[in-house]
Amino acid sequence: MIVIADNSPLSALAEIGQLEILKRLYGRIVIPDSVAREAIHPNAPEALRDWITSQPAWLDQVPDPTNILLETSSLGAGEASAISLAWNHRANALLLLDDRSARRLADAMGLRITGVGGILVAAARLGMLDFEDTVAQLQQTSFRLGDVIVKELRRRWRDGR
Repeated sequence: MIVIADNSPLSALAEIGQLEILKRLYGRIVIPDSVAREAIHPNAPEALRDWITSQPAWLDQVPDPTNILLETSSLGAGEASAISLAWNHRANALLLLDDRSARRLADAMGLRITGVGGILVAAARLGMLDFEDTVAQLQQTSFRLGDVIVKELRRRWRDGR
């Protein structure tokens, strides 16, 4: 399975010091060039800029797809490239994506998606992190995680789904 990440999950995990959880869960992560450019932007979290600059061995940066289908005003370049790349590998891809409108589009396209919340639930189930502590840390960052979503994530974590 190819795991393709947009910038938002990377940024959120960087802010709480949990980028390594991606390696532990998925082995390798792929990002298109557009996502890498967003990750080194001066407004990106410093931990993410440092991580992208160091290019860990388990991170593969690939050129943006040439058939970007999704150039719309509602999607950023990174989201459009990540979704297009996932579409190109749709039979064998998992897309890490948080933006609501981008998720709706990816879902409508039939792509497998998860976001930072799903990543944390999966990691907590495997004993890789303390779910409640990590969610509390995430809520102290710039990442928006509403109460309804936290409640749903807790239910999924407790129910094992």
